[in-house]
Amino acid sequence: MKSVLCLSGWGQNSQSLEPIFDSKQFFDLSISSLDYSSFACFNSLQEKLTNHSNPTILIGWSLGGQIAIRLIAKKILSPKLLILIAPPFQIIKDHNIKAGMSLQVFDEFYNNFTKSSNLGLKKFSILTAMNDVNSSKIAKTLDIKKDNHHQLSYWLEELKRTSLFDIDFSEMPRTLYFHGAGDMIVHIAQHHYFLERIKNFRLEIFKKCGHAPHLSYLDCIRNTIKEEIDLYV
Repeated sequence: MKSVLCLSGWGQNSQSLEPIFDSKQFFDLSISSLDYSSFACFNSLQEKLTNHSNPTILIGWSLGGQIAIRLIAKKILSPKLLILIAPPFQIIKDHNIKAGMSLQVFDEFYNNFTKSSNLGLKKFSILTAMNDVNSSKIAKTLDIKKDNHHQLSYWLEELKRTSLFDIDFSEMPRTLYFHGAGDMIVHIAQHHYFLERIKNFRLEIFKKCGHAPHLSYLDCIRNTIKEEIDLYV
């Protein structure tokens, strides 16, 4: 049976991507999720997955997408299809990337989160939903992680220091990429860095959409994923 491994976004329930595949279209897929935030560091995650059975399809949202790319580049996982939802190429803007978050804004969010994790996650939900045609609904229904907030601080730091400029993209499989044009967390312009580096690449951008296109455009995303599976998996 074809298998799907899901890596959700930072601060979200690890199983929050599974409903994408909760459809008659995907009856023949085995779906599982990996809670990377339960690991002490990226190296621990990498070691755990060294002998992991290889998924047919790897899907990652936001930080989960960035982690998926790193695991493929390190040859820890080698799926036939990679699905990315609004992944950051580099979250902090610098001389390499102008369309990113300022260090000051990131650090302010990080400090506020460490002081009050629940308030920080609430603010993050609002940012995720901003500029989306269904913003009110998304902000209320995001599947927020309710435990292990201490480890979320580490993964925020990991996000801050990670850049994909040093990654070898030659190992990337067929890649399906979704992004909302109004994303307030990962600037839409960052898709260019992936487009330039991944040879077998399909880009889908949604208007009036924020950082969670799979929540606002679920049916469209399901249909597109089904097309890709039929063609490439």
